[in-house]
Amino acid sequence: MAIQTYKAISKKGDGGLSVMSESRGFKVVMDEPKSLGGTDQGMNPVEGVLVSLGACLVIVGAAFAKSHGIDLQDIRV
Repeated sequence: MAIQTYKAISKKGDGGLSVMSESRGFKVVMDEPKSLGGTDQGMNPVEGVLVSLGACLVIVGAAFAKSHGIDLQDIRV
């Protein structure tokens, strides 16, 4: 397997605690809720980590099912 290099950049957004992140042309806004000093423009970094881990599990499950001929109808984490 070839070595894969991933690159991403994050910078402070225009308001509150918002952060603009970008990788491969895809953009994500993260922020904190207003109760924590943010402007609630997006999920916070902890929520981002949770959905990232969940997405990894869903992708692995779907790829495993496909490679083993399993007709996976739904998977949720």
